[in-house]
Amino acid sequence: MSTKWVVTTAAERIVLDDAHQGGTTFTVTNPGKAADRVVFEPVAGGDADPSWFTVDDPQRRVLPAASASFLLKVHVPAQAKPGSYEVQGRAYSADSAPEESSVLSGRVVFDVAAPPAPPERRIPWWIIAIAAGLVVITAVTVTLVLTLGGSSPAPSASVSAAPVVTAPPSGSIPVPDLARLNETQAVFALKQAGLVAGTIKHRNDPTRADTVVEQGVPAAKTVAAGTAVDLVVAVRLAPPVLKTPANAQLKQADGRLVWDQPEAYVTHWVVSLSISVCAQGPLTPQACNTVPMVTARTDAKNYAPSLRPAQNMGLGGTVLTFNGTFVWTVQAVDDFGGIGPAAAVLPAQMVP
Repeated sequence: MSTKWVVTTAAERIVLDDAHQGGTTFTVTNPGKAADRVVFEPVAGGDADPSWFTVDDPQRRVLPAASASFLLKVHVPAQAKPGSYEVQGRAYSADSAPEESSVLSGRVVFDVAAPPAPPERRIPWWIIAIAAGLVVITAVTVTLVLTLGGSSPAPSASVSAAPVVTAPPSGSIPVPDLARLNETQAVFALKQAGLVAGTIKHRNDPTRADTVVEQGVPAAKTVAAGTAVDLVVAVRLAPPVLKTPANAQLKQADGRLVWDQPEAYVTHWVVSLSISVCAQGPLTPQACNTVPMVTARTDAKNYAPSLRPAQNMGLGGTVLTFNGTFVWTVQAVDDFGGIGPAAAVLPAQMVP
Protein backbone atom coordinates (compact mmCIF):
# COMPACT_ATOMS: atom_id res chain seq x y z
CA MET A 1 0.00 0.00 0.00
CA SER A 2 1.43 3.39 -1.00
CA THR A 3 2.29 6.00 1.61
CA LYS A 4 -0.08 8.96 1.81
CA TRP A 5 2.54 11.69 2.01
CA VAL A 6 1.83 15.13 3.49
CA VAL A 7 3.66 18.09 1.93
CA THR A 8 3.77 21.50 3.64
CA THR A 9 5.55 24.75 2.76
CA ALA A 10 7.57 27.01 5.05
CA ALA A 11 6.33 30.16 3.31
CA GLU A 12 3.72 31.24 0.79
CA ARG A 13 6.13 33.56 -1.02
CA ILE A 14 9.81 33.49 -2.03
CA VAL A 15 11.76 36.76 -2.05
CA LEU A 16 14.44 36.87 -4.77
CA ASP A 17 17.60 38.91 -4.33
CA ASP A 18 19.15 41.28 -6.88
CA ALA A 19 20.62 38.28 -8.73
CA HIS A 20 17.12 36.73 -9.05
CA GLN A 21 18.00 33.96 -6.57
CA GLY A 22 16.13 32.70 -3.52
CA GLY A 23 14.77 29.61 -1.83
CA THR A 24 12.30 28.05 0.59
CA THR A 25 11.81 24.79 2.47
CA PHE A 26 9.22 22.08 1.86
CA THR A 27 8.53 19.49 4.60
CA VAL A 28 7.38 15.99 3.62
CA THR A 29 5.82 13.90 6.42
CA ASN A 30 5.28 10.13 6.49
CA PRO A 31 2.05 9.57 8.49
CA GLY A 32 2.15 5.81 7.92
CA LYS A 33 3.39 2.99 10.14
CA ALA A 34 6.26 1.86 7.93
CA ALA A 35 9.38 3.58 6.64
CA ASP A 36 9.34 4.54 2.96
CA ARG A 37 11.55 6.27 0.42
CA VAL A 38 10.18 9.56 -0.86
CA VAL A 39 11.03 11.46 -4.03
CA PHE A 40 10.56 15.23 -3.93
CA GLU A 41 10.53 17.37 -7.06
CA PRO A 42 9.52 20.95 -7.91
CA VAL A 43 6.57 21.54 -10.23
CA ALA A 44 6.76 24.80 -12.19
CA GLY A 45 3.47 26.65 -12.53
CA GLY A 46 2.23 29.04 -15.20
CA ASP A 47 5.05 30.55 -17.26
CA ALA A 48 7.82 29.44 -14.86
CA ASP A 49 10.55 27.28 -16.41
CA PRO A 50 11.42 23.97 -14.67
CA SER A 51 15.13 24.73 -15.16
CA TRP A 52 14.82 27.57 -12.64
CA PHE A 53 14.42 25.13 -9.71
CA THR A 54 16.85 22.69 -8.07
CA VAL A 55 16.63 20.41 -5.01
CA ASP A 56 19.65 18.77 -3.37
CA ASP A 57 19.28 15.11 -2.38
CA PRO A 58 15.69 14.78 -3.70
CA GLN A 59 15.26 11.11 -2.64
CA ARG A 60 15.35 10.13 1.04
CA ARG A 61 14.17 7.45 3.44
CA VAL A 62 11.59 8.73 5.92
CA LEU A 63 10.75 6.83 9.11
CA PRO A 64 7.10 6.39 10.19
CA ALA A 65 5.62 9.51 11.83
CA ALA A 66 8.74 11.44 10.83
CA SER A 67 9.49 14.21 8.35
CA ALA A 68 12.17 15.24 5.86
CA SER A 69 12.90 18.82 4.78
CA PHE A 70 13.87 19.73 1.22
CA LEU A 71 15.46 23.07 0.34
CA LEU A 72 14.17 24.34 -3.00
CA LYS A 73 16.59 26.76 -4.68
CA VAL A 74 15.36 29.27 -7.26
CA HIS A 75 17.64 30.90 -9.87
CA VAL A 76 15.82 32.90 -12.53
CA PRO A 77 17.95 33.90 -15.57
CA ALA A 78 18.45 37.59 -16.26
CA GLN A 79 16.53 37.42 -19.56
CA ALA A 80 13.34 36.13 -17.88
CA LYS A 81 10.26 38.28 -18.38
CA PRO A 82 9.32 40.32 -15.26
CA GLY A 83 6.17 39.18 -13.52
CA SER A 84 4.70 36.88 -10.89
CA TYR A 85 5.43 33.16 -11.02
CA GLU A 86 4.61 30.12 -8.89
CA VAL A 87 5.96 26.69 -7.99
CA GLN A 88 4.68 23.66 -6.06
CA GLY A 89 6.36 20.66 -4.47
CA ARG A 90 5.43 17.09 -5.43
CA ALA A 91 6.19 14.01 -3.28
CA TYR A 92 5.71 10.34 -4.18
CA SER A 93 7.04 6.95 -3.11
CA ALA A 94 10.23 5.89 -4.89
CA ASP A 95 9.26 2.21 -4.97
CA SER A 96 5.82 2.55 -6.54
CA ALA A 97 4.28 4.24 -9.56
CA PRO A 98 4.24 8.04 -9.01
CA GLU A 99 0.53 8.32 -9.77
CA GLU A 100 -0.29 5.97 -6.88
CA SER A 101 1.13 8.20 -4.13
CA SER A 102 1.79 11.58 -5.76
CA VAL A 103 0.85 14.56 -3.57
CA LEU A 104 1.17 18.28 -4.39
CA SER A 105 1.88 21.08 -1.92
CA GLY A 106 0.23 24.48 -1.90
CA ARG A 107 1.42 27.09 -4.37
CA VAL A 108 4.43 29.28 -3.53
CA VAL A 109 4.63 32.61 -5.38
CA PHE A 110 7.66 34.71 -6.31
CA ASP A 111 8.08 37.93 -8.26
CA VAL A 112 10.71 38.67 -10.90
CA ALA A 113 11.38 42.40 -10.85
CA ALA A 114 12.04 44.43 -13.98
CA PRO A 115 15.68 45.43 -14.53
CA PRO A 116 16.53 48.95 -13.39
CA ALA A 117 16.00 51.64 -16.02
CA PRO A 118 19.18 53.16 -17.48
CA PRO A 119 20.15 56.41 -15.72
CA GLU A 120 19.01 59.62 -17.40
CA ARG A 121 21.87 61.33 -19.20
CA ARG A 122 22.36 64.86 -17.93
CA ILE A 123 24.65 67.62 -19.22
CA PRO A 124 27.44 68.14 -16.65
CA TRP A 125 27.09 71.38 -14.71
CA TRP A 126 30.54 72.58 -15.72
CA ILE A 127 29.61 72.51 -19.43
CA ILE A 128 26.53 74.64 -18.69
CA ALA A 129 28.67 77.07 -16.66
CA ILE A 130 31.24 77.44 -19.48
CA ALA A 131 28.49 78.05 -22.04
CA ALA A 132 26.95 80.74 -19.84
CA GLY A 133 30.35 82.39 -19.43
CA LEU A 134 30.89 82.47 -23.22
CA VAL A 135 27.50 84.16 -23.68
CA VAL A 136 28.44 86.88 -21.18
CA ILE A 137 31.88 87.44 -22.79
CA THR A 138 30.33 87.71 -26.26
CA ALA A 139 27.75 90.23 -25.05
CA VAL A 140 30.44 92.45 -23.47
CA THR A 141 32.62 92.29 -26.62
CA VAL A 142 29.75 93.32 -28.91
CA THR A 143 28.91 96.26 -26.64
CA LEU A 144 32.51 97.54 -26.66
CA VAL A 145 32.77 97.26 -30.47
CA LEU A 146 29.54 99.19 -31.04
CA THR A 147 30.52 101.88 -28.53
CA LEU A 148 34.17 102.49 -29.51
CA GLY A 149 34.41 101.32 -33.12
CA GLY A 150 33.33 104.56 -35.10
CA SER A 151 33.54 108.40 -34.93
CA SER A 152 29.84 108.97 -35.26
CA PRO A 153 27.66 108.07 -32.33
CA ALA A 154 25.85 104.83 -32.71
CA PRO A 155 22.49 104.06 -31.30
CA SER A 156 22.74 102.45 -27.93
CA ALA A 157 22.10 98.73 -27.78
CA SER A 158 20.91 96.86 -24.74
CA VAL A 159 22.07 93.30 -24.24
CA SER A 160 20.14 91.02 -21.95
CA ALA A 161 22.23 89.19 -19.37
CA ALA A 162 22.43 85.40 -19.80
CA PRO A 163 20.53 83.35 -17.22
CA VAL A 164 22.66 81.93 -14.39
CA VAL A 165 22.44 78.13 -14.18
CA THR A 166 22.98 76.60 -10.75
CA ALA A 167 23.26 72.98 -9.65
CA PRO A 168 20.19 71.53 -7.93
CA PRO A 169 20.30 72.05 -4.14
CA SER A 170 21.31 69.11 -2.00
CA GLY A 171 18.77 67.58 0.39
CA SER A 172 15.93 67.65 -2.12
CA ILE A 173 15.12 63.92 -2.50
CA PRO A 174 11.75 62.80 -1.07
CA VAL A 175 11.84 59.39 0.62
CA PRO A 176 9.52 56.92 -1.17
CA ASP A 177 6.70 55.14 0.66
CA LEU A 178 7.99 51.57 1.13
CA ALA A 179 5.00 50.14 2.99
CA ARG A 180 3.63 46.89 1.53
CA LEU A 181 6.69 46.40 -0.71
CA ASN A 182 8.78 43.27 -0.23
CA GLU A 183 12.45 43.56 0.73
CA THR A 184 13.81 43.37 -2.81
CA GLN A 185 11.31 45.91 -4.11
CA ALA A 186 12.04 48.31 -1.23
CA VAL A 187 15.82 48.19 -1.79
CA PHE A 188 15.25 48.76 -5.53
CA ALA A 189 12.90 51.72 -4.85
CA LEU A 190 15.53 53.37 -2.63
CA LYS A 191 18.19 52.96 -5.34
CA GLN A 192 15.87 54.50 -7.93
CA ALA A 193 15.32 57.50 -5.65
CA GLY A 194 19.06 58.06 -5.11
CA LEU A 195 19.05 56.62 -1.57
CA VAL A 196 20.43 53.43 -0.02
CA ALA A 197 19.07 50.77 2.29
CA GLY A 198 20.49 50.99 5.81
CA THR A 199 20.13 48.31 8.49
CA ILE A 200 17.48 45.73 7.54
CA LYS A 201 15.87 43.87 10.44
CA HIS A 202 13.34 41.04 10.25
CA ARG A 203 10.32 40.52 12.52
CA ASN A 204 8.32 37.28 12.65
CA ASP A 205 4.84 38.45 11.60
CA PRO A 206 3.15 35.81 9.37
CA THR A 207 0.04 37.98 8.83
CA ARG A 208 2.14 40.60 7.01
CA ALA A 209 4.96 38.38 5.74
CA ASP A 210 7.19 39.65 2.91
CA THR A 211 6.30 43.32 3.37
CA VAL A 212 8.06 46.36 4.83
CA VAL A 213 6.30 47.33 8.08
CA GLU A 214 8.62 50.14 9.25
CA GLN A 215 11.05 52.53 7.58
CA GLY A 216 13.61 54.58 9.49
CA VAL A 217 12.86 57.80 7.58
CA PRO A 218 9.17 58.66 7.04
CA ALA A 219 7.78 58.63 3.52
CA ALA A 220 7.83 61.99 1.67
CA LYS A 221 10.45 63.48 4.02
CA THR A 222 13.15 65.37 2.08
CA VAL A 223 16.71 64.15 2.64
CA ALA A 224 20.13 64.40 0.98
CA ALA A 225 21.12 62.05 -1.82
CA GLY A 226 22.74 58.84 -0.57
CA THR A 227 20.93 58.89 2.79
CA ALA A 228 20.57 55.42 4.37
CA VAL A 229 17.02 54.35 5.26
CA ASP A 230 16.65 51.53 7.83
CA LEU A 231 13.94 48.92 7.20
CA VAL A 232 11.92 46.44 9.26
CA VAL A 233 10.55 43.59 7.15
CA ALA A 234 7.81 41.22 8.33
CA VAL A 235 8.63 37.55 7.67
CA ARG A 236 7.24 34.09 8.29
CA LEU A 237 10.09 32.23 10.03
CA ALA A 238 10.48 28.62 8.92
CA PRO A 239 11.23 25.77 11.35
CA PRO A 240 14.95 24.94 11.48
CA VAL A 241 16.03 21.86 9.51
CA LEU A 242 17.52 19.30 11.92
CA LYS A 243 20.78 17.73 10.71
CA THR A 244 21.38 15.46 13.71
CA PRO A 245 19.49 12.22 12.93
CA ALA A 246 16.88 10.68 15.22
CA ASN A 247 18.27 8.44 18.01
CA ALA A 248 21.77 9.85 17.50
CA GLN A 249 24.36 9.03 20.18
CA LEU A 250 26.35 12.06 21.28
CA LYS A 251 29.62 11.81 23.15
CA GLN A 252 29.78 13.68 26.41
CA ALA A 253 33.06 15.37 25.47
CA ASP A 254 32.18 16.89 22.12
CA GLY A 255 28.68 15.80 21.05
CA ARG A 256 26.68 18.53 19.33
CA LEU A 257 23.16 18.94 18.00
CA VAL A 258 23.26 20.47 14.51
CA TRP A 259 20.63 22.15 12.32
CA ASP A 260 20.25 24.47 9.33
CA GLN A 261 17.96 27.44 8.66
CA PRO A 262 16.26 28.29 5.32
CA GLU A 263 16.52 32.04 5.97
CA ALA A 264 20.08 33.36 5.75
CA TYR A 265 19.32 36.39 7.93
CA VAL A 266 18.48 34.32 11.04
CA THR A 267 21.39 34.34 13.54
CA HIS A 268 19.78 33.35 16.85
CA TRP A 269 18.01 30.17 18.02
CA VAL A 270 16.39 28.71 21.15
CA VAL A 271 17.14 25.06 21.96
CA SER A 272 14.88 23.03 24.28
CA LEU A 273 15.90 19.73 25.94
CA SER A 274 13.80 17.27 27.97
CA ILE A 275 15.35 14.19 29.62
CA SER A 276 13.69 10.80 30.11
CA VAL A 277 13.58 9.81 33.80
CA CYS A 278 12.20 6.53 35.18
CA ALA A 279 11.15 6.13 38.83
CA GLN A 280 10.56 2.85 40.72
CA GLY A 281 9.75 2.40 44.41
CA PRO A 282 9.41 -0.62 46.70
CA LEU A 283 5.66 -0.80 46.14
CA THR A 284 5.26 0.94 42.79
CA PRO A 285 6.01 -0.26 39.25
CA GLN A 286 8.48 1.57 37.10
CA ALA A 287 7.09 4.75 35.48
CA CYS A 288 8.96 6.88 32.94
CA ASN A 289 8.36 10.52 32.11
CA THR A 290 9.94 13.23 29.99
CA VAL A 291 11.06 16.15 32.15
CA PRO A 292 11.94 19.60 30.68
CA MET A 293 15.52 20.42 31.62
CA VAL A 294 17.12 23.13 29.47
CA THR A 295 15.97 26.05 27.33
CA ALA A 296 19.05 27.84 26.03
CA ARG A 297 19.77 30.51 23.43
CA THR A 298 22.61 30.12 20.94
CA ASP A 299 24.05 32.22 18.11
CA ALA A 300 25.37 29.23 16.14
CA LYS A 301 23.67 26.45 14.16
CA ASN A 302 24.74 23.88 16.75
CA TYR A 303 24.52 23.29 20.49
CA ALA A 304 26.43 21.05 22.93
CA PRO A 305 24.02 19.64 25.58
CA SER A 306 25.42 19.66 29.11
CA LEU A 307 23.78 16.36 30.16
CA ARG A 308 25.37 13.41 31.93
CA PRO A 309 25.31 9.84 30.61
CA ALA A 310 23.27 7.06 32.30
CA GLN A 311 23.04 7.28 36.10
CA ASN A 312 20.89 6.13 39.01
CA MET A 313 20.10 7.87 42.27
CA GLY A 314 18.00 7.02 45.30
CA LEU A 315 15.41 9.34 46.77
CA GLY A 316 13.45 8.19 49.84
CA GLY A 317 13.38 4.54 48.79
CA THR A 318 12.59 5.44 45.19
CA VAL A 319 15.22 4.83 42.53
CA LEU A 320 15.45 7.42 39.76
CA THR A 321 17.05 6.17 36.54
CA PHE A 322 18.36 8.34 33.70
CA ASN A 323 19.71 6.28 30.80
CA GLY A 324 21.11 9.27 28.91
CA THR A 325 18.16 9.64 26.50
CA PHE A 326 16.51 12.98 25.84
CA VAL A 327 14.41 14.76 23.22
CA TRP A 328 15.28 18.09 21.66
CA THR A 329 14.00 20.73 19.27
CA VAL A 330 15.04 24.20 18.15
CA GLN A 331 13.30 27.45 17.12
CA ALA A 332 14.56 30.48 15.17
CA VAL A 333 14.59 33.91 16.86
CA ASP A 334 14.03 37.12 14.87
CA ASP A 335 15.90 40.42 15.29
CA PHE A 336 13.42 41.55 17.96
CA GLY A 337 13.44 38.41 20.13
CA GLY A 338 10.32 36.89 18.57
CA ILE A 339 10.36 33.09 18.33
CA GLY A 340 9.36 31.15 15.22
CA PRO A 341 7.85 27.67 14.87
CA ALA A 342 9.69 24.67 16.33
CA ALA A 343 11.44 22.03 14.31
CA ALA A 344 10.45 18.36 14.68
CA VAL A 345 11.08 16.85 18.11
CA LEU A 346 13.79 14.19 17.88
CA PRO A 347 15.23 11.74 20.44
CA ALA A 348 18.96 11.42 21.13
CA GLN A 349 21.22 9.82 23.74
CA MET A 350 24.24 11.05 25.64
CA VAL A 351 27.01 8.46 25.95
CA PRO A 352 30.44 8.55 27.66
